[in-house]
Amino acid sequence: MASGRVQRIQDSVHGLMEFCGMETVVIEVLRTPELQRLRRIRQLGLAQLVFPGAEHSRFAHSLGAAHLAIRFGRHIREVAREFFIPVLCPDESVVRDLAVAALCHDLGQGPLSHAWEREIVGDNFDRAAWAKSLDLSADDPLIANLKWHELVTQGLLAYQGGQLHRLLEQHEEGASQGIRRLLSGHYDITYLPRLLASDVDVDRADFLRRDTHQTGVAYGRYDLDWLISTCTLGIETQHDVKRWVLGFDSRKAVRVVEQFLIARQALYETVYNHKTVRCAEGMVGKLLGRLRKAVQSGIEFETTKFVKPLMKIIGGSVLSPEELLALDDFSLSVLIDNIAGEAKKDAIAADLARRILSRDLFKWVPVSSQKIAEYLERNNARADLHEAIKPFCPGESEYYLLEDKARFRMMSKKSEEKAYLIDGNSVASPAHDHESLRGYEHIEAETRRIYTIREARDTVKKVIEDRVGN
Repeated sequence: MASGRVQRIQDSVHGLMEFCGMETVVIEVLRTPELQRLRRIRQLGLAQLVFPGAEHSRFAHSLGAAHLAIRFGRHIREVAREFFIPVLCPDESVVRDLAVAALCHDLGQGPLSHAWEREIVGDNFDRAAWAKSLDLSADDPLIANLKWHELVTQGLLAYQGGQLHRLLEQHEEGASQGIRRLLSGHYDITYLPRLLASDVDVDRADFLRRDTHQTGVAYGRYDLDWLISTCTLGIETQHDVKRWVLGFDSRKAVRVVEQFLIARQALYETVYNHKTVRCAEGMVGKLLGRLRKAVQSGIEFETTKFVKPLMKIIGGSVLSPEELLALDDFSLSVLIDNIAGEAKKDAIAADLARRILSRDLFKWVPVSSQKIAEYLERNNARADLHEAIKPFCPGESEYYLLEDKARFRMMSKKSEEKAYLIDGNSVASPAHDHESLRGYEHIEAETRRIYTIREARDTVKKVIEDRVGN
């Protein structure tokens, strides 16, 4: 990809972001339909129902991640000169690749982002059918074991009829494949993919600061400048095999890494897993599940052409790359609005849609997570709850009882995603082995909640407490 003049973008979180030389391809990529779609997907799904300022998009986050990839990349380029001969050091083209990969890392996100994938696509989606629809080879090592949104990202980068692929190839032959390899962890400079996917990476580095800023909470802050300044390289030894890894200076970075980890945990507890946010997203999931059942039974809803791709995937079909570009929060909002007026065809779907639009959400049943988990392990537990709320429900009770399981894990179990601390002898060790961070590896949380319509909340609470005690 050719060099260009300096391009500047003013950002509410990072201030003035500058893209120089080869890095200016980021600005060109922004203009493609594949990236522009991310303007129409909120970063935090339905969190704006609780935090009114959380209207920011995946587009803004992706651009911020690209900016941070450049900052980290430039720093690592200088650090590498201490360890390698010039020909083995990352050059300007490598920093450019990092920036484009960071920009494209969320290409495959659907409406409501993770809520969409959790409620509609699921973990057991037809991988082979989606690979075929995206014109990817089922045995391509770059797509093995990917989540749905990661598979879609790979497909949009590889799609030869797309503007994104054509633009990248016009700049440099094989560029789109290089970005795909970097995102899947198969890059030639093997330590660099960790910048894009690890316990401490540019994705999290941006969304922690951006989500904190937009929601107005005070929990997700950390010293970004210091974190970047302590990034370095070291050697990890496993089974007598040595390899270079990217990490952080153990003499200077322990506290900022800890600060980073705690900031993420705090945001999960206060924003991402907020009970009202999870309820709203779960209700959308209930609605879409009801629509899938209705569509598969032959019911045809009066919807605009604008939302046809949404109805297609809700019905269980795979989409082409062109159809995927129509999936966004706007089309989902239009669909919900359309369904709210279809009471004659499906009263339950229409009622759920009305509740979502008017923020008439289900209510949290005030029972502890532990008691809910204990109750649900008992025989016929869910059947008893459905029976208890039937008198209060305007339709089938299964659509008016929402069971939510919110999970959090502080540090990844995957070796390729571990954060490293590197000592003065360039020896790299997993961050969780450091005496100050040792306990963080085992921090996991699972919060169980139950929601139902307001009129049935006390009944549900009584049923659970009668079985497991107050």
